[in-house]
Amino acid sequence: MEIGLKLSMTEDIKISPYRLTNGINIYSVEEAIYLFYKNFKEYSTDFFDDRFISWVYKDLLNVELANKLIEIKKQQSFYQKSIDFLTLNNFYSSEEIENISLELFNWEKRGQVERKKIKGDRFFKENMFEKAIESYKDALDFDVSNSILYNNIGICYIRLKRYDLALRYLKKAINLSPNNKDILFNIIELLIEKEDFDYAKEYIDNLDDDMLYNKYYYLGELYFKQKNYDKAKSSYVKSYLFEKSNSILLKIASCYVSLNSYDKAVKCLEIVEDNDVDILIAKGDIYEKINNIPMAIKCIEKANFYNRNNYLLWLKLAKYYRQDYNLLKAEGAIYKASTLCPNNEQVLFEQSLIKKAQGKFKEYQSILSKVVQKSSEDYRENLNINKNI
Repeated sequence: MEIGLKLSMTEDIKISPYRLTNGINIYSVEEAIYLFYKNFKEYSTDFFDDRFISWVYKDLLNVELANKLIEIKKQQSFYQKSIDFLTLNNFYSSEEIENISLELFNWEKRGQVERKKIKGDRFFKENMFEKAIESYKDALDFDVSNSILYNNIGICYIRLKRYDLALRYLKKAINLSPNNKDILFNIIELLIEKEDFDYAKEYIDNLDDDMLYNKYYYLGELYFKQKNYDKAKSSYVKSYLFEKSNSILLKIASCYVSLNSYDKAVKCLEIVEDNDVDILIAKGDIYEKINNIPMAIKCIEKANFYNRNNYLLWLKLAKYYRQDYNLLKAEGAIYKASTLCPNNEQVLFEQSLIKKAQGKFKEYQSILSKVVQKSSEDYRENLNINKNI
Protein backbone atom coordinates (compact mmCIF):
# COMPACT_ATOMS: atom_id res chain seq x y z
CA MET A 1 0.00 0.00 0.00
CA GLU A 2 1.47 3.38 -1.04
CA ILE A 3 0.78 6.12 1.46
CA GLY A 4 1.43 9.84 1.55
CA LEU A 5 3.25 10.70 4.76
CA LYS A 6 2.48 13.91 6.60
CA LEU A 7 6.05 15.16 6.46
CA SER A 8 5.09 18.76 5.78
CA MET A 9 2.86 19.42 8.79
CA THR A 10 5.33 22.06 9.99
CA GLU A 11 4.22 24.18 7.03
CA ASP A 12 0.77 24.55 8.63
CA ILE A 13 1.54 24.27 12.34
CA LYS A 14 4.88 24.66 14.02
CA ILE A 15 5.48 21.20 15.52
CA SER A 16 8.62 20.08 17.35
CA PRO A 17 9.81 16.82 15.82
CA TYR A 18 9.96 13.61 17.85
CA ARG A 19 13.46 12.14 17.84
CA LEU A 20 13.64 8.35 17.67
CA THR A 21 16.34 6.28 19.34
CA ASN A 22 18.11 5.83 15.99
CA GLY A 23 18.28 9.62 15.50
CA ILE A 24 15.46 9.97 12.93
CA ASN A 25 12.95 12.82 13.43
CA ILE A 26 9.24 12.26 12.80
CA TYR A 27 6.40 14.77 12.68
CA SER A 28 3.22 12.70 12.86
CA VAL A 29 1.68 9.55 14.31
CA GLU A 30 1.02 8.37 10.74
CA GLU A 31 4.74 8.47 10.11
CA ALA A 32 5.31 6.50 13.34
CA ILE A 33 2.81 3.83 12.24
CA TYR A 34 4.44 3.61 8.82
CA LEU A 35 7.94 3.13 10.29
CA PHE A 36 6.68 0.58 12.81
CA TYR A 37 4.99 -1.45 10.07
CA LYS A 38 8.14 -1.43 7.94
CA ASN A 39 10.50 -2.43 10.78
CA PHE A 40 8.78 -3.17 14.09
CA LYS A 41 11.94 -4.86 15.46
CA GLU A 42 13.95 -1.64 15.21
CA TYR A 43 11.14 0.48 16.68
CA SER A 44 9.85 -2.05 19.23
CA THR A 45 10.14 0.40 22.15
CA ASP A 46 10.01 3.85 20.50
CA PHE A 47 6.24 4.25 20.30
CA PHE A 48 5.16 2.66 23.59
CA ASP A 49 7.03 4.85 26.04
CA ASP A 50 5.86 7.86 28.03
CA ARG A 51 8.05 10.27 26.05
CA PHE A 52 6.23 9.50 22.78
CA ILE A 53 2.80 9.70 24.44
CA SER A 54 3.76 13.06 25.99
CA TRP A 55 4.83 14.33 22.55
CA VAL A 56 1.47 13.33 21.04
CA TYR A 57 -0.34 15.08 23.91
CA LYS A 58 1.73 18.26 24.20
CA ASP A 59 3.15 18.82 20.72
CA LEU A 60 0.50 17.32 18.47
CA LEU A 61 -2.23 18.48 20.88
CA ASN A 62 -4.12 15.23 20.27
CA VAL A 63 -5.58 14.28 23.66
CA GLU A 64 -7.79 11.48 22.28
CA LEU A 65 -4.87 9.77 20.55
CA ALA A 66 -2.64 10.19 23.61
CA ASN A 67 -5.29 8.48 25.77
CA LYS A 68 -5.49 5.59 23.29
CA LEU A 69 -1.70 5.23 23.44
CA ILE A 70 -1.86 5.13 27.25
CA GLU A 71 -4.32 2.21 27.03
CA ILE A 72 -2.14 0.45 24.46
CA LYS A 73 0.91 0.83 26.71
CA LYS A 74 -0.94 -1.05 29.48
CA GLN A 75 -1.15 -4.18 27.32
CA GLN A 76 1.20 -6.93 28.55
CA SER A 77 1.53 -8.59 25.15
CA PHE A 78 3.85 -6.95 22.62
CA TYR A 79 1.79 -8.58 19.87
CA GLN A 80 -1.44 -6.98 21.11
CA LYS A 81 0.26 -3.61 21.64
CA SER A 82 1.55 -3.72 18.07
CA ILE A 83 -1.80 -4.63 16.50
CA ASP A 84 -3.59 -1.92 18.50
CA PHE A 85 -0.97 0.64 17.46
CA LEU A 86 -1.10 -0.30 13.78
CA THR A 87 -4.91 -0.06 13.79
CA LEU A 88 -5.14 3.35 15.48
CA ASN A 89 -6.51 4.61 12.16
CA ASN A 90 -7.25 3.12 8.77
CA PHE A 91 -3.67 3.54 7.63
CA TYR A 92 -3.33 -0.16 6.71
CA SER A 93 -5.91 -2.56 5.32
CA SER A 94 -7.08 -5.71 7.16
CA GLU A 95 -5.07 -7.80 4.71
CA GLU A 96 -1.89 -5.83 5.45
CA ILE A 97 -2.44 -6.17 9.21
CA GLU A 98 -2.99 -9.90 8.78
CA ASN A 99 0.26 -10.19 6.79
CA ILE A 100 2.32 -8.76 9.63
CA SER A 101 0.42 -10.33 12.54
CA LEU A 102 2.08 -13.77 12.29
CA GLU A 103 5.53 -12.18 12.18
CA LEU A 104 4.66 -10.11 15.27
CA PHE A 105 3.35 -13.16 17.10
CA ASN A 106 6.44 -15.27 16.34
CA TRP A 107 8.79 -12.46 17.31
CA GLU A 108 7.04 -11.99 20.65
CA LYS A 109 7.10 -15.75 21.22
CA ARG A 110 10.85 -15.89 20.60
CA GLY A 111 11.33 -12.95 22.97
CA GLN A 112 9.27 -14.60 25.72
CA VAL A 113 11.16 -17.87 25.31
CA GLU A 114 14.53 -16.13 25.43
CA ARG A 115 13.64 -14.04 28.50
CA LYS A 116 12.40 -17.04 30.44
CA LYS A 117 15.35 -19.15 29.31
CA ILE A 118 17.78 -16.46 30.49
CA LYS A 119 15.99 -16.44 33.85
CA GLY A 120 16.26 -20.22 34.03
CA ASP A 121 19.96 -20.08 33.11
CA ARG A 122 20.55 -17.61 35.94
CA PHE A 123 18.84 -19.90 38.46
CA PHE A 124 20.86 -22.83 37.10
CA LYS A 125 24.16 -20.99 37.64
CA GLU A 126 23.06 -20.27 41.21
CA ASN A 127 22.32 -24.01 41.75
CA MET A 128 18.61 -23.20 42.21
CA PHE A 129 17.50 -26.09 40.02
CA GLU A 130 13.82 -26.20 41.06
CA LYS A 131 13.39 -22.53 40.10
CA ALA A 132 15.35 -23.08 36.89
CA ILE A 133 12.96 -25.90 35.94
CA GLU A 134 9.96 -23.59 36.56
CA SER A 135 11.42 -20.92 34.26
CA TYR A 136 12.28 -23.41 31.51
CA LYS A 137 8.78 -24.91 31.71
CA ASP A 138 7.27 -21.41 31.50
CA ALA A 139 9.32 -20.91 28.33
CA LEU A 140 7.95 -24.17 26.92
CA ASP A 141 4.45 -22.66 27.11
CA PHE A 142 5.56 -20.38 24.26
CA ASP A 143 7.57 -22.95 22.31
CA VAL A 144 6.67 -26.61 22.91
CA SER A 145 9.17 -27.78 20.26
CA ASN A 146 12.28 -26.22 21.77
CA SER A 147 14.80 -29.03 22.26
CA ILE A 148 17.22 -26.84 24.25
CA LEU A 149 14.57 -26.21 26.92
CA TYR A 150 13.84 -29.94 27.28
CA ASN A 151 17.59 -30.57 27.48
CA ASN A 152 18.07 -27.92 30.18
CA ILE A 153 15.20 -29.31 32.25
CA GLY A 154 16.77 -32.75 31.93
CA ILE A 155 20.11 -31.44 33.20
CA CYS A 156 18.38 -29.80 36.18
CA TYR A 157 16.75 -33.12 37.09
CA ILE A 158 20.17 -34.80 36.83
CA ARG A 159 21.55 -32.29 39.34
CA LEU A 160 18.57 -33.08 41.59
CA LYS A 161 19.30 -36.82 41.11
CA ARG A 162 15.82 -37.45 39.69
CA TYR A 163 17.20 -39.58 36.90
CA ASP A 164 13.98 -41.02 35.47
CA LEU A 165 12.53 -37.54 34.96
CA ALA A 166 15.84 -36.38 33.52
CA LEU A 167 15.83 -39.19 30.96
CA ARG A 168 12.24 -38.42 29.98
CA TYR A 169 13.08 -34.80 29.14
CA LEU A 170 16.38 -35.61 27.44
CA LYS A 171 14.61 -38.15 25.21
CA LYS A 172 12.10 -35.46 24.21
CA ALA A 173 15.04 -33.19 23.41
CA ILE A 174 16.85 -35.74 21.22
CA ASN A 175 13.61 -36.63 19.40
CA LEU A 176 13.24 -32.96 18.47
CA SER A 177 16.94 -32.56 17.54
CA PRO A 178 18.29 -36.01 16.54
CA ASN A 179 21.61 -34.56 15.32
CA ASN A 180 22.39 -32.54 18.44
CA LYS A 181 25.56 -34.13 19.82
CA ASP A 182 25.42 -32.28 23.15
CA ILE A 183 22.00 -33.74 23.96
CA LEU A 184 23.21 -37.20 22.91
CA PHE A 185 26.24 -36.91 25.21
CA ASN A 186 23.99 -35.77 28.07
CA ILE A 187 21.89 -38.92 27.65
CA ILE A 188 25.01 -41.13 27.71
CA GLU A 189 26.29 -39.37 30.85
CA LEU A 190 22.91 -39.79 32.53
CA LEU A 191 22.69 -43.51 31.70
CA ILE A 192 26.19 -44.04 33.12
CA GLU A 193 25.30 -42.06 36.25
CA LYS A 194 22.14 -44.10 36.84
CA GLU A 195 24.18 -47.27 36.17
CA ASP A 196 22.13 -48.35 33.18
CA PHE A 197 25.33 -49.65 31.62
CA ASP A 198 23.92 -51.82 28.81
CA TYR A 199 21.73 -48.99 27.54
CA ALA A 200 24.65 -46.55 27.81
CA LYS A 201 26.92 -48.96 25.88
CA GLU A 202 24.35 -49.11 23.06
CA TYR A 203 24.47 -45.34 22.69
CA ILE A 204 28.29 -45.30 22.86
CA ASP A 205 28.67 -48.06 20.26
CA ASN A 206 26.37 -46.16 17.89
CA LEU A 207 28.50 -42.99 17.94
CA ASP A 208 29.80 -42.12 14.46
CA ASP A 209 33.43 -42.64 13.44
CA ASP A 210 34.04 -38.89 13.55
CA MET A 211 33.39 -39.05 17.30
CA LEU A 212 36.10 -41.56 18.29
CA TYR A 213 37.40 -39.20 20.98
CA ASN A 214 33.95 -39.14 22.56
CA LYS A 215 33.47 -42.87 22.10
CA TYR A 216 36.64 -43.75 24.04
CA TYR A 217 35.99 -41.01 26.59
CA TYR A 218 32.53 -42.34 27.45
CA LEU A 219 33.80 -45.92 27.50
CA GLY A 220 36.31 -44.69 30.07
CA GLU A 221 33.50 -43.09 32.08
CA LEU A 222 31.44 -46.29 31.91
CA TYR A 223 34.32 -48.57 33.00
CA PHE A 224 35.30 -46.14 35.78
CA LYS A 225 31.75 -46.18 37.12
CA GLN A 226 31.92 -49.99 37.04
CA LYS A 227 35.22 -49.75 39.01
CA ASN A 228 37.07 -51.45 36.17
CA TYR A 229 39.95 -48.97 36.46
CA ASP A 230 42.39 -50.72 34.09
CA LYS A 231 39.88 -50.68 31.23
CA ALA A 232 38.88 -47.11 32.12
CA LYS A 233 42.53 -45.98 31.98
CA SER A 234 43.07 -47.67 28.61
CA SER A 235 39.96 -46.00 27.17
CA TYR A 236 40.97 -42.57 28.48
CA VAL A 237 44.47 -43.00 27.01
CA LYS A 238 42.94 -43.82 23.59
CA SER A 239 40.72 -40.76 23.90
CA TYR A 240 43.78 -38.63 24.76
CA LEU A 241 45.48 -39.77 21.54
CA PHE A 242 42.65 -38.18 19.54
CA GLU A 243 42.47 -34.97 21.56
CA LYS A 244 45.07 -33.98 24.13
CA SER A 245 43.27 -32.20 26.96
CA ASN A 246 43.79 -31.45 30.64
CA SER A 247 40.45 -33.00 31.54
CA ILE A 248 41.49 -36.40 30.10
CA LEU A 249 44.82 -36.27 31.95
CA LEU A 250 42.87 -35.75 35.17
CA LYS A 251 40.71 -38.77 34.35
CA ILE A 252 43.85 -40.87 33.78
CA ALA A 253 45.28 -39.59 37.08
CA SER A 254 42.07 -40.61 38.87
CA CYS A 255 42.43 -44.13 37.46
CA TYR A 256 46.00 -44.33 38.77
CA VAL A 257 44.79 -43.19 42.20
CA SER A 258 42.14 -45.92 42.21
CA LEU A 259 44.84 -48.43 41.18
CA ASN A 260 47.06 -47.16 44.05
CA SER A 261 49.69 -46.01 41.53
CA TYR A 262 50.17 -42.66 43.24
CA ASP A 263 53.52 -41.80 41.60
CA LYS A 264 51.97 -42.13 38.13
CA ALA A 265 48.97 -40.07 39.25
CA VAL A 266 51.28 -37.25 40.41
CA LYS A 267 53.16 -37.34 37.08
CA CYS A 268 49.85 -36.83 35.26
CA LEU A 269 48.96 -33.92 37.55
CA GLU A 270 52.33 -32.28 36.91
CA ILE A 271 51.56 -32.18 33.17
CA VAL A 272 48.15 -30.55 33.69
CA GLU A 273 48.19 -26.76 33.29
CA ASP A 274 46.64 -24.66 36.09
CA ASN A 275 44.67 -22.43 33.72
CA ASP A 276 41.11 -23.10 34.79
CA VAL A 277 39.13 -23.10 38.05
CA ASP A 278 37.51 -26.47 37.30
CA ILE A 279 40.92 -28.00 36.52
CA LEU A 280 42.32 -26.67 39.80
CA ILE A 281 39.37 -28.08 41.75
CA ALA A 282 39.82 -31.49 40.10
CA LYS A 283 43.56 -31.45 40.85
CA GLY A 284 42.81 -30.54 44.46
CA ASP A 285 40.40 -33.47 44.75
CA ILE A 286 43.02 -35.90 43.46
CA TYR A 287 45.73 -34.53 45.77
CA GLU A 288 43.30 -34.97 48.65
CA LYS A 289 42.75 -38.62 47.69
CA ILE A 290 46.50 -39.30 47.80
CA ASN A 291 46.67 -37.42 51.12
CA ASN A 292 48.80 -34.55 49.80
CA ILE A 293 46.76 -31.87 51.56
CA PRO A 294 49.34 -29.04 51.19
CA MET A 295 49.19 -29.42 47.38
CA ALA A 296 45.37 -29.61 47.51
CA ILE A 297 45.38 -26.32 49.45
CA LYS A 298 47.65 -24.68 46.84
CA CYS A 299 45.27 -25.71 44.05
CA ILE A 300 42.15 -24.34 45.75
CA GLU A 301 43.89 -21.15 46.91
CA LYS A 302 44.83 -20.52 43.28
CA ALA A 303 41.27 -21.30 42.12
CA ASN A 304 39.97 -18.96 44.80
CA PHE A 305 42.15 -16.19 43.38
CA TYR A 306 40.20 -16.46 40.10
CA ASN A 307 36.77 -16.63 41.73
CA ARG A 308 36.39 -15.33 45.28
CA ASN A 309 32.59 -15.51 45.33
CA ASN A 310 32.20 -19.27 44.94
CA TYR A 311 31.12 -20.74 48.27
CA LEU A 312 32.23 -24.24 47.18
CA LEU A 313 35.84 -23.06 46.89
CA TRP A 314 35.74 -21.58 50.40
CA LEU A 315 34.12 -24.79 51.65
CA LYS A 316 36.92 -26.89 50.15
CA LEU A 317 39.54 -24.54 51.57
CA ALA A 318 37.97 -24.83 55.03
CA LYS A 319 38.01 -28.61 54.78
CA TYR A 320 41.64 -28.77 53.62
CA TYR A 321 42.79 -26.26 56.27
CA ARG A 322 41.07 -28.39 58.91
CA GLN A 323 42.74 -31.53 57.58
CA ASP A 324 46.07 -29.65 57.70
CA TYR A 325 45.32 -28.62 61.32
CA ASN A 326 45.25 -24.91 60.46
CA LEU A 327 42.02 -24.30 62.36
CA LEU A 328 42.26 -20.50 62.37
CA LYS A 329 42.33 -20.38 58.57
CA ALA A 330 39.65 -23.09 58.44
CA GLU A 331 37.36 -20.95 60.60
CA GLY A 332 37.92 -17.91 58.35
CA ALA A 333 37.22 -19.89 55.18
CA ILE A 334 34.03 -21.49 56.50
CA TYR A 335 32.79 -18.08 57.68
CA LYS A 336 33.20 -16.79 54.12
CA ALA A 337 31.39 -19.85 52.72
CA SER A 338 28.48 -19.39 55.15
CA THR A 339 28.25 -15.69 54.20
CA LEU A 340 28.00 -16.58 50.51
CA CYS A 341 25.59 -19.49 51.04
CA PRO A 342 23.76 -19.25 54.40
CA ASN A 343 22.19 -22.41 55.89
CA ASN A 344 23.79 -24.67 53.29
CA GLU A 345 23.88 -28.21 54.66
CA GLN A 346 27.45 -28.94 53.51
CA VAL A 347 28.71 -25.64 54.92
CA LEU A 348 27.00 -26.25 58.26
CA PHE A 349 28.43 -29.76 58.46
CA GLU A 350 31.99 -28.57 57.80
CA GLN A 351 31.47 -25.79 60.34
CA SER A 352 30.49 -28.41 62.93
CA LEU A 353 33.64 -30.45 62.18
CA ILE A 354 35.83 -27.37 62.66
CA LYS A 355 34.16 -26.66 66.02
CA LYS A 356 34.77 -30.28 67.01
CA ALA A 357 38.45 -30.02 66.02
CA GLN A 358 38.68 -26.86 68.14
CA GLY A 359 37.27 -28.75 71.12
CA LYS A 360 34.08 -26.63 71.15
CA PHE A 361 31.74 -29.57 71.62
CA LYS A 362 28.59 -27.61 72.58
CA GLU A 363 28.83 -25.52 69.41
CA TYR A 364 29.62 -28.68 67.43
CA GLN A 365 26.45 -30.41 68.71
CA SER A 366 24.32 -27.28 68.19
CA ILE A 367 25.38 -26.90 64.54
CA LEU A 368 25.06 -30.64 63.92
CA SER A 369 21.45 -30.57 65.15
CA LYS A 370 20.76 -27.81 62.57
CA VAL A 371 22.21 -30.05 59.87
CA VAL A 372 19.96 -32.95 60.88
CA GLN A 373 16.90 -30.66 61.02
CA LYS A 374 17.65 -29.15 57.60
CA SER A 375 18.27 -32.59 56.09
CA SER A 376 14.88 -33.86 57.30
CA GLU A 377 13.14 -30.69 56.03
CA ASP A 378 14.75 -31.11 52.58
CA TYR A 379 13.71 -34.78 52.54
CA ARG A 380 10.07 -33.91 53.29
CA GLU A 381 10.12 -31.18 50.66
CA ASN A 382 11.44 -33.60 48.02
CA LEU A 383 8.73 -36.10 48.95
CA ASN A 384 6.05 -33.44 48.41
CA ILE A 385 7.60 -32.40 45.09
CA ASN A 386 7.68 -36.00 43.84
CA LYS A 387 4.02 -36.45 44.81
CA ASN A 388 3.09 -33.43 42.70
CA ILE A 389 5.01 -34.52 39.59
